[in-house]
Amino acid sequence: MRHGMIWATALLTLGMVLPLAAQQSSPDSTPAAPRADELRRRVRERFAERVQQELDLNPDQMTRLRATAGTFGTERRQLESRQAQLRKALAAQLRPGIAASGDSVAWLTDSLLALRVRYVESFRAEQAQMAAYLDPVQRARLLVMRERLLDRAREFRHRRRMDR
Repeated sequence: MRHGMIWATALLTLGMVLPLAAQQSSPDSTPAAPRADELRRRVRERFAERVQQELDLNPDQMTRLRATAGTFGTERRQLESRQAQLRKALAAQLRPGIAASGDSVAWLTDSLLALRVRYVESFRAEQAQMAAYLDPVQRARLLVMRERLLDRAREFRHRRRMDR
């Protein structure tokens, strides 16, 4: 369960793996947010360049991959946002010393599980869409490249926590 959350957080932190259309910062951004946004943008751009080069994608394939990643990335970010809301509500129900509502806890738990299923289904649908323009080897290599990127993001966050 924790591994899945770390993976989801890494995706959220880095944005989707490929560059998307310009995104606006949220109104509650902190002064460090522009720097983090710039870092995420640079990581996405560099990763997209590596994907195109290492998978030997033609311009049409790259355009289609960006569109696919954008569509499914947006969907997953919405699911992650909803998951955060549900987790916060569940944590509020499970505070020590306060009686939790069984009905609310059951509904929140079921909703979280349903979101996890939708999250995984989005990856399956993304892979199916990519199968229309990437061969199986390209898709597998992209999957490995994404995993490595996520591993590096986890290592980076771990080092930052240790330095605090």
